[in-house]
Amino acid sequence: MKLKSGIAVAASLLTLLVVMVVSPAPVQAQVDPPPVIDWDSGNQSALTDTFIVKKKNFGRTAIEIVGLNLLVWSYDYYIRPDGNDGFRIGFQSWIENLKNGFEWDDNNFNTNQFAHPYHGSLYFNAARSNGYSFWEAVPFTFAGSFGWEYFGETHHPSMNDWIATSVGGTAVGEILHRFSKSIRDNTARGSSRNWRELGGFVVNPVGGLNRIIDGDWARVHANEPDRFPKNYKSQFDTGLRTVGEEEIWSSDTTRVFVQFDFEYGDPFFGDMGKPFDSFDLGLQLNFGDKSVIGRVEVDGLLGGTYLKDTIQVGHIVGAYHHFDFIHNQQIEFGGQSIGAAMLSRYQTVAGMEMRTELHLNGIILGASSTDYASQSGRTYDYGPGLSANLVAQFSSQGFHYLRFSHEQNWLHTVNGTSSEHHLSVTRLRLGVPVHHNIGAGFEYVLMLNEREYKDYPDVSIRRPQTRFFVTWVMN
Repeated sequence: MKLKSGIAVAASLLTLLVVMVVSPAPVQAQVDPPPVIDWDSGNQSALTDTFIVKKKNFGRTAIEIVGLNLLVWSYDYYIRPDGNDGFRIGFQSWIENLKNGFEWDDNNFNTNQFAHPYHGSLYFNAARSNGYSFWEAVPFTFAGSFGWEYFGETHHPSMNDWIATSVGGTAVGEILHRFSKSIRDNTARGSSRNWRELGGFVVNPVGGLNRIIDGDWARVHANEPDRFPKNYKSQFDTGLRTVGEEEIWSSDTTRVFVQFDFEYGDPFFGDMGKPFDSFDLGLQLNFGDKSVIGRVEVDGLLGGTYLKDTIQVGHIVGAYHHFDFIHNQQIEFGGQSIGAAMLSRYQTVAGMEMRTELHLNGIILGASSTDYASQSGRTYDYGPGLSANLVAQFSSQGFHYLRFSHEQNWLHTVNGTSSEHHLSVTRLRLGVPVHHNIGAGFEYVLMLNEREYKDYPDVSIRRPQTRFFVTWVMN
């Protein structure tokens, strides 16, 4: 039941992230362990205990992706309040777009770095919910975004939109796919079943639509064998954050924040067979800041192998897919990256466990704040780059007593003001258990943003933060 509660909270926060409203919580019900799956009889009657293997459906996937683009276009053309001139499409605009090719757009940061990846997740889950695997769904995501960029609007195709929608949409789409699968329960009946199906629909609309079409919304049969990860760790923090101007004692104000960190799966204990069997999701909501959605981070393990695996020590080298979004008063940073990582686990004294991570990544396309927006029409520049991330933490029974992390990012501008961007984020977190799974904690965060311009004065931003919070640990 704890596992179900943790995933239910994660799914609720994801729903809040997408639509900024709280969806009804699924009714919890005691469920017997899933039956043994007979894969050789995967297409037996839904009235049996056998899980129904979803067959790949190319035609329906293609229709749904085109339908998604038509739905977005219809909204933009008929309903959108700020005019529809950019959506008067036709043969002339299509030919013009094909001749012109990709360029860069000037949409705001939230649209390009958050809304577009969410849009891409719908393409991705059109394929995932029609029987395609993670890797098989990726081309559909790129194709859906390509179709929109060339044929969905009169604006010339945007390179930054195509990358953010396709690459970012893959990461966001897979976590939504897995959370929606965890929310639903094929063995449930009555109101419990309906609430769960509704929750899954909100988190993953295209997957929910296909369950309605296939009759799976009410059909009683076995759950998928990987409905839940083998392991998970999560914590929910709420408290006060004080943000300083250069120095922490020169604070602008103290505000409320909510932070949720979910570790889906554990590669050291069996969650490493398929892409995103293990992923970390970080979500932070800042109240009274420039954007309520202050931080979204997804680190998904694509695959890995053991270098050493004993009870006391474990080492894994793996490939990761990262999605990053930071939006606060003075710093905008986001991007999609692919990289390699070394993960280590050490069993220490008194039941304590130490874990370390070292990530080295290539940023496919990143966005970082600019101080000279007139050069691009945006408040941020675009470019590829590199990043490195070091994490070390001490934990016991799922509670993180001490955690240190340092992330260093470098971007080279290819569209915007000619510049080099350096962003570092350092965190030191201390926590103590108070009663059962409730604890208290303190965290110090330091963001440094160095912007080196070729033709303009350089800008240096220093944003220290202190946080005091109550934490709810779910294991």
